[in-house]
Amino acid sequence: MKMTNLGILIPKICDSTYSQSDLYQFVNLVQKISLSYLKYQEVIGKHIRWERRERNSELEDMAIDCVAGLFMRNDENEFVQLKRYFEPHLAGIPAPDDEELLILLRRLAIKKTKQELSRIFKERDPEGAKIIRNIRVAVKNSNDFGTFKEMGREYIFFQPAVFAPANDCANTPVHTVGEDEIPDDEYLRREQPVIPEKTLRDLYLENYTPKDHVSTSIRKMLKVTTEEEKFMNCLPTDAIARLIRYTNFEVVRSKLISQIAVDSPLDYVRMKEIEEAKRNVLVKIKSKIQVQYVHSNKISPEKGDIYYRTLADVLDDITHNKKIESYYRHLRKYVPELTQKQYRSDERTIFEYLGKLTKKWFREYLKDLL
Repeated sequence: MKMTNLGILIPKICDSTYSQSDLYQFVNLVQKISLSYLKYQEVIGKHIRWERRERNSELEDMAIDCVAGLFMRNDENEFVQLKRYFEPHLAGIPAPDDEELLILLRRLAIKKTKQELSRIFKERDPEGAKIIRNIRVAVKNSNDFGTFKEMGREYIFFQPAVFAPANDCANTPVHTVGEDEIPDDEYLRREQPVIPEKTLRDLYLENYTPKDHVSTSIRKMLKVTTEEEKFMNCLPTDAIARLIRYTNFEVVRSKLISQIAVDSPLDYVRMKEIEEAKRNVLVKIKSKIQVQYVHSNKISPEKGDIYYRTLADVLDDITHNKKIESYYRHLRKYVPELTQKQYRSDERTIFEYLGKLTKKWFREYLKDLL
């Protein structure tokens, strides 16, 4: 993004001697800076758009909304924020050149965009904003966490001293990685990819309990990355937030189910209908296992029976307010010698597809009932 007349344009904006074409040119430039930042945030995986489907004008509209506050005027029709920001720089000797002014403008426009994005996200998703805030408070108040930023994304990791020999976290000083300091590459295994969120969730749920504090949840998630050596030894803050949201939702859902009291005839009939829906789903999933997998020799009849009984347990968990468990832990009840490695290589593809299908069919039946 190149601009060759900022040394003329910005003073005009600040002292209100601009023409309409000058103002249009300046607003257009500020919008483009904001838009480029929004597009970059999407590239690194953030959900910026309000709607899932892409509309060409949505980001452009959001960019202008984000920087609109910079163009607020006072009673003298002056752009207050722009005047306050630029005039100290313009008063310097020598005056800043176009390149320096563009750097200053980018800094201002991106800062304003970040502020407005934060406000937009809080309005769009107050629960998500609360989770992010709680994560940051937990990290700030705990001496065993460190953070760093890379490519616009924040990561959380265990401080190396946590795993030092004979380390007592309560008494041993912990080296904190500074804001601009890059953690040790070998310790963080930075040559490895970030753990996939589904893998993290499955392993984390093995030790998850609904009453965990946010700091405890973060420690349990980071323990997973520490033990899974083929992944980076850190986690993106947004991934942690999504997993906390997921478990919070499951807890609320379980509580709502537990509050279904079988007191009235209507309640009794409703529970009977839910049990009937569960039986219908199990009939369909048993047929699916036999026709698609056992008869084609993709799995043995014994394994097909284990899959069926395990999926029946999954449905019991959903309908009877039992503790949330991963597919792996469910399956291990019938195959005690099953390891995580064996599960991922031999069982996960087929079994988790069947699990998703079971839940999908059950949801469809419940929609008809409710």
